[in-house]
Amino acid sequence: MTETPWPMVRREWPFALGAAVLFALVAVLLRWPVNPLVALVMAAAVWGLSLLLRRHRALTGVDGWDCVIAGVLVAAALAVRLASPIYLDFLQGHVGITGTVAAPTGVHRPPTHDVLGVGAWGLGYPFNSTGCTQAPVGPGNSERNTCGYVFDEVYFPVDALKDLKGIDYFDPEPPLTKLLIAGGISWLGFDPWGWRIMSAILGSLVIGVIYFMARRLWRRSRVFPTLAGLFLSLDGLELVESRTGVIDVIAVFFVMLAYWMFLLHWHARTPGQWRWTLYLTGVASGLGLACKADMVPAVALMVVLLLARWVRPRLRLRWGRGGVARWVLPPAPDDPVEATRRTMVRHLNWSWHYLAAGAVILFLFYASFFRYWTTPHTLYVNFANTQGPTATCTGLFEKASVCQLPVAMPLREYHIGSVDFWLPTGFNPVQSIADVEWNSLGSLSYQATLKATHPFASPFYSWPVGAHPVLFYATYSGNGVSTVNGQTVSNYTWISDMGNPAILWLGLLALVWCLFLVVRRRDRVAAFILLAFLFDWLLLWSWPSRILFFYEYIEALPFVCLALAYACSRLLRAQVVVQLDRARLGSLSLAPLGGAVVLAVVLCFAYFYPLWTGQPIASSNFFQHIWVPGWY
Repeated sequence: MTETPWPMVRREWPFALGAAVLFALVAVLLRWPVNPLVALVMAAAVWGLSLLLRRHRALTGVDGWDCVIAGVLVAAALAVRLASPIYLDFLQGHVGITGTVAAPTGVHRPPTHDVLGVGAWGLGYPFNSTGCTQAPVGPGNSERNTCGYVFDEVYFPVDALKDLKGIDYFDPEPPLTKLLIAGGISWLGFDPWGWRIMSAILGSLVIGVIYFMARRLWRRSRVFPTLAGLFLSLDGLELVESRTGVIDVIAVFFVMLAYWMFLLHWHARTPGQWRWTLYLTGVASGLGLACKADMVPAVALMVVLLLARWVRPRLRLRWGRGGVARWVLPPAPDDPVEATRRTMVRHLNWSWHYLAAGAVILFLFYASFFRYWTTPHTLYVNFANTQGPTATCTGLFEKASVCQLPVAMPLREYHIGSVDFWLPTGFNPVQSIADVEWNSLGSLSYQATLKATHPFASPFYSWPVGAHPVLFYATYSGNGVSTVNGQTVSNYTWISDMGNPAILWLGLLALVWCLFLVVRRRDRVAAFILLAFLFDWLLLWSWPSRILFFYEYIEALPFVCLALAYACSRLLRAQVVVQLDRARLGSLSLAPLGGAVVLAVVLCFAYFYPLWTGQPIASSNFFQHIWVPGWY
C-alpha cells in the first residue's frame, strides 16, 4: 500500500524542522562552518527523499522506520566525520555546556571545542604544515604557497580550484569529482573545510545508500541493512577517505547509488517502474563514470546479470564420459515471478530502452567536461615522450605527443550590480567531442606508461587482508607527552587508511560463507554480494602493471560489509540442533556468535580510532596498534 504524500507532509513537517534546527544547533556549538539555512536545505532534501521512498514502498521496501534508521546512521556518521578527532574531555574533569579545553603542552593544535565534556578538532584541522604546494588563490590567480594538505590533497583540491578559476590543468581522472570538490571550496573557501566537506557529506550519505540496498536485497529483517550501514560507518578506510579531500569516496557514492537503482530496476513490477528505474540507473552510472573508471565494473556486472536473467532458464550443460552423462548445470525451474517480469519486459521496447540508458551514461560522461570546454588545454598524450611534436588533436588515431586543444565553449562575463556571472558565447560540438576524446586518450596513455614507485604501494591480492595500507599523515614530534606507567613518553600522530581488522578479516570468512550459500542453496542475496565484490575488486585492479594502492579497495569494501552483515543477521536467527542418533539433545542459538562479531567491529573501531583521525597517542601504546608488519 502506498500513501499519498500530502498527509505525510502535514504529519511530519514539525519533526523534519526539528531535526534541521538540531543539526544547525550542533553545527554552531561545535563551530562547524555549516550555515543554519544550509542545514534546513539539507534536512528538506533528506525528508523529500524519504517521502519518495515511502511513496513507492512496494518497490523500494522502505517504510518510515527504515528512513529513521538510515537517517540516524547517516547523521551519526556525518557527526563523527565533521567533529573528529573527538576527545572525551569529561574524563579529565572538563565538563561544561560549551567552552574550550587547552591543548596539552607542546601540542601544535588549537584548543578542543567542549560541549558537555566532549571536545573535537573538527574536519578542517590543517594537519600538515610542511606538505605545501602552489595554488592560484591570490588576486589575478597569482599562486600562493598553501599548506594544510593531507596526502593527495596536494592534487585534487588545487585542481578543483583551477576549475573554479578557469585555469588549464591535466588530471587522468574524469572531471566530476573535482567539480564537486570545487563546490565545497566555493561554499566554504579554499581551506581544509572547503576541500573536505563534500567527501564528508557524500561519504556519510553512502551509508544510507548501503542501508537501502540491503533492505531491497533481503526484506525479512531490518537487522541486515542496519548492520551493513553500521559496519561501513565503522571502517577505517571509509572514515579516512570521508575526512580527506580525495576523489575515491565521491566515486563510491555514485557507484553504490547506481547499484541501488539497478536493484530497484531488477525488482520492478510494472512497466512504469521498469522504465524510470532503468533511466535512474543510467543517470547514476553516468555520474559515476564521470567521477572515476571504477563505475566500469558495476556496469559490466549489471549487463551480465541482465543477460543471465534471460539465458539461465534456457541454459543446460551436460558432461559425459563412458556413456554416462551428468548435469553440470541442470535445468532451472522457472520462477513464476521472474517469468512474469520477463513477459512484461518482452512487451516493451526493451532493447531501445537499454540502448537509450547506455546513451544517457555516455552523455553524462561527455557533459561532465563542460568546464573543460571553456579553457584552452595543452594535453600530453604520450607521457613517455612529452617533448615530441606539437599538433592540434583532431582524431583518435592521430599521433602526437603534445596536443593543443582550443576553447570549445567560450565564456563572457556579465555584471548585474554587484553580481558577476558568465554565459557561453558559442559552442563547437565537434571540438567538444575531440576534447573528451583526447582527454580520455591522454588519461589512458598516462595510466599505461606510468612508471613510478611508492613505499605504500601494494598489490591487489593483499587488499582483502589490509596487509599494507597507505599512511596519509604522520608526525612524531610536537604532539605533547603522555605518562605511561610512571614514565613520560612522546606522543605520535598518524592518519592511516588501514581498514577495521574485524571487518576485513571476518568479512573474508563471510564472503566464503556466501560462496557456500550460492553453491549449496542457490542463495540470490549471497550471489549478488559475492559477484559485486569480485567485479569491483578484480575487474580493474588484477591486471595493471602500474603501482596500486590499498585505497582502491574502497569500491569493494561495501560488499565486504554487506557479506558480514548478512552472515551476522543469519546467525542471529540460526540455531544448531544437537542430536545423538534419533535422540534430540537440545538446540543451541548462534545469536551470541553474531553479537560477538558486532562487538568486535565496535571495539576495533574504538581501538584504532586515533590512528585514523590523527589523535595523539603515546608512543608505547602506538606500537601496540601495529598488528601486521606492513602497517608500519
